[in-house]
Amino acid sequence: MIVLGVANSKDSGACLMVDGRLVTAINEERLSRKKLTKEFPYRSIDWILQRHGITIRDVDAIGTGVWKGIDSWRMFPQFLSESLDASGREPAARTAIEERLKSSVQSDLRQSIEMQRGLDKIGASEARLFRCGHHHAHAITAFHFSHYDRALVITLDGRGDFCSGSVSQMSRTAPPNLLRLETEFNSLGVFYGWITRFLGFTPDRHEGKVTGLAAVGDPAKCRHVLRRMIRGDNGRILANVGNNYRPYATAVLPSIEIELRAFSKEDIAAAAQELLEDIVTNYVSYYLKETGESFLCLSGGIFANVLLNMRLKDLPGVEGVFVYPHMGDGGIAAGGAAYATLKLGGDVLPLSSAYLGPDYSVEKCAEQITKYGFSATPVANFAEFVAQDLYDGRIVGFFSGRMEYGPRSLGARSILASATDASINRSLNARLSRTEFMPFAPVTLEEEAEKRYIGWNPDHVNAQFMTSCYECTSLMIDEAPAVVHVDGTARPQIVSSERNGVYYEVLQAYFRKSGIPTLINTSFNRHEEPIICTPSEAIEEFVSGSVDTLAIYPFVLTR
Repeated sequence: MIVLGVANSKDSGACLMVDGRLVTAINEERLSRKKLTKEFPYRSIDWILQRHGITIRDVDAIGTGVWKGIDSWRMFPQFLSESLDASGREPAARTAIEERLKSSVQSDLRQSIEMQRGLDKIGASEARLFRCGHHHAHAITAFHFSHYDRALVITLDGRGDFCSGSVSQMSRTAPPNLLRLETEFNSLGVFYGWITRFLGFTPDRHEGKVTGLAAVGDPAKCRHVLRRMIRGDNGRILANVGNNYRPYATAVLPSIEIELRAFSKEDIAAAAQELLEDIVTNYVSYYLKETGESFLCLSGGIFANVLLNMRLKDLPGVEGVFVYPHMGDGGIAAGGAAYATLKLGGDVLPLSSAYLGPDYSVEKCAEQITKYGFSATPVANFAEFVAQDLYDGRIVGFFSGRMEYGPRSLGARSILASATDASINRSLNARLSRTEFMPFAPVTLEEEAEKRYIGWNPDHVNAQFMTSCYECTSLMIDEAPAVVHVDGTARPQIVSSERNGVYYEVLQAYFRKSGIPTLINTSFNRHEEPIICTPSEAIEEFVSGSVDTLAIYPFVLTR
């Protein structure tokens, strides 16, 4: 069975599932070079079909997780009642909520119409189209791409289909049991996005900067202000939208804005992070107790927050946590494809790899290297050569195999550097036009990980995809200070020979030279640009000075 997944939401993209396995996936931004584009993913679909040597007529079904609004629209009376409960039921609040819902309907209808136009343009048949609700698509990716047979499934984000979250019990042998939907008015994603905007960053892009900044602030100084904005209550999330509800707008809740101006950005970020963690951990704990489940599956943009994921991993009674690696809206094309597969009676297989994007032959890489005026001579001892450059303190752009699917660079399109000197953070961030307080992430050999990350074990699949933090041991702090944040945590990628090939070999060679099994791994792109995709993009970054060495397996370019 061949199923195409398509999404034209924020970070649009496409994927292909064959007999229940996700075999290929890409987001349009990597091909269009427009970060987080909402355009219909014509380029992504065309590339996928070409890669597999098929046409749209060969596809058995098309699934989308973008919009199925009628199901959520039936929930309007409940949504309105709960939103008014949090807002004092004043008439102005009701008017604001109703107007916002009308706006949401219009926006979602436009998106649905654009989806249909795109499908019509590529010759896709309506008869083969399966529409899945936004949060159901998130839930499917969280559960069905995990290795669990049953789990409590939580989705939380900004909004989609009028909702900002869902709670379900899911099993591979029974229909999903939906326990809870959160309205878009009671949205933790909107709350954290509002904080992101207030602090001078861009919502839907820079929430990670708030998380990083939180580590150097004091949440106690202004927690009393933020706790008036949103709260958790007996398995519900309730936001005080009042009569000023406009997501991300600077005019939202003006009295709170005025109060917050008395506090530092660091303290506001710390209070927002603390509030997010407290609400979600209590929320999840409530449903763990209600259901008796012990495994957690998580998706939606809120779960890009790796500090939150660390706290959820450590909750009492939790035996395992899976965070879908492409947790944001960029991952819901896969939710749509999995939904269609299930509706047609197929099984969805666990995700085994995030290396699902384009790769390029040795010949193609050599052609591009030569085009830019460099010598395309393969290096016999590639891993040793690159490891020596890293040991000598050079910054290496690393390009090998299939591009990663999702927001994290996982060694296919990464910048690598020694992690022994914390001062590199400032100089490397300056090269890449990034904010200096953002921590870099480590990549560490699997056989050495237990000595460096407290509580890590080989069953922690999330550590393969950089979707959770760990507290670091004193050994890790001493030997790799450049990747340990000021709060003593790090967000590692743990690599093995079986999963990571030549990337692992380079790190192993560096370990032999230095005695340190860890390197800096950051995404191969400049600030506000998508991660690179092609050899030519990698070479252009090398020419511009972003890196000292460019390793395009099996070639190495040096200055």
